[in-house]
Amino acid sequence: MGVIENIFYLSIVYIVFNVIWVLIVQLPKMIFTGGSNNSTFDHVIKAIRYLLLSTLTYSTCYEYISDKSPNYQSIILIYLTGGIILSLYLAGKLNKKQSLFKMAATVTSNLKFGRKKSFQKQLNYEGHIVGVSIVIYAACVGIPIFGDFMIENPLNIWFLKTIDGLYNAPILKWIIGFAGTIFMLSMFQRGITTIQQLIGKIKGENPNDKNDNPLNKIMDEFEKMNPNSSNSFKKEEKKVDIEDDLYVDFEEMEDDEKEEK
Repeated sequence: MGVIENIFYLSIVYIVFNVIWVLIVQLPKMIFTGGSNNSTFDHVIKAIRYLLLSTLTYSTCYEYISDKSPNYQSIILIYLTGGIILSLYLAGKLNKKQSLFKMAATVTSNLKFGRKKSFQKQLNYEGHIVGVSIVIYAACVGIPIFGDFMIENPLNIWFLKTIDGLYNAPILKWIIGFAGTIFMLSMFQRGITTIQQLIGKIKGENPNDKNDNPLNKIMDEFEKMNPNSSNSFKKEEKKVDIEDDLYVDFEEMEDDEKEEK
């Protein structure tokens, strides 16, 4: 039961963190830059965002363990599930961007090769940041001194206090709690899907044979209608399921607008 409760707290942290991030980082960035593309600045912003998520995940697990004082087996399970939730969430965001890029390249036959190459570099960079974020979380768990240092980060402390304040507000608590429950259920579903895919790979099954995602079928139809898009991607590249987020990700909307310019 303690693990489920901790996952619920993580869901609250993720939802409120993303809302705060949009308000204090993404919206001002869009206003002051006018949507102009600055790859270096965008990469730095994304790196800070993902690294903060990893430290907030560890902090949430650490605080829960400190408050509840569970046994050793429960502590291991709590940290393990925290890492799984973080990995599933970040991987889901990366998979969504890959899917959106594939759809854009399929529908827009006149997308320039330079833009494709540039966006592919961004995806590669984001993949590295996802990996580093997961390693940071693992280092916090495995090296207590490093974990304490990350917890005492002023930015980490500010986000935790702000998230706690918003969640404990009388009206917002019910709204955020409901959204957190839906988010937690989606994480469970995503975890089950991932396990099924891993089992399928072990058995040698082709995941594309069981891919019933209607959006992928739509992209297939566009590929048939648009022969020029057949060269956009290698045929052997795996299809990626589009993950549904529980909130509007303004950062991804902004990135899509930049690619269209």
